Amino acid sequence: MNLKSKSYSTRLIVSCSEKNAFEALSTKIGDWWGDQDKSAKQLGDVFTISWGEPWYQFRVIEYVPNKKIIWECIDSKQIIGDLDGVEKEWVGTQLQWTISKSNKREIELEFKHEGLVPEFICYDFCSNTWDRFIAFNLKKHLENN
Repeated sequence: MNLKSKSYSTRLIVSCSEKNAFEALSTKIGDWWGDQDKSAKQLGDVFTISWGEPWYQFRVIEYVPNKKIIWECIDSKQIIGDLDGVEKEWVGTQLQWTISKSNKREIELEFKHEGLVPEFICYDFCSNTWDRFIAFNLKKHLENN
């Protein structure tokens, strides 16, 4: 069985430019997700997203302005309530964002968290949280900027 084929993914159609969507995924992540310590402005950049004690560190492994950005999780301190064994579960996974024009006013944003699979202890919590952050926080941020 190919676990990568079961990785979490979702799509979003939103009224914004490709440029604004890319900025939200590189330099303005803190506006819709967690606190961002540094911008992701080029291939190889390393940045951390945190919510106080829990944090994730990412390296940009693909960077195509206004089209695609991939972050690889290189370290983490994931804390989810009373779930044990999740602290480093994201390490080695990839957050893949692809932007394409849907029509004159909208873009399609495809997101795949490559490696976030149902076998992960955190899968239910993380997939539900991604649903909320992408469908609500990110969409609202994109439509209002």
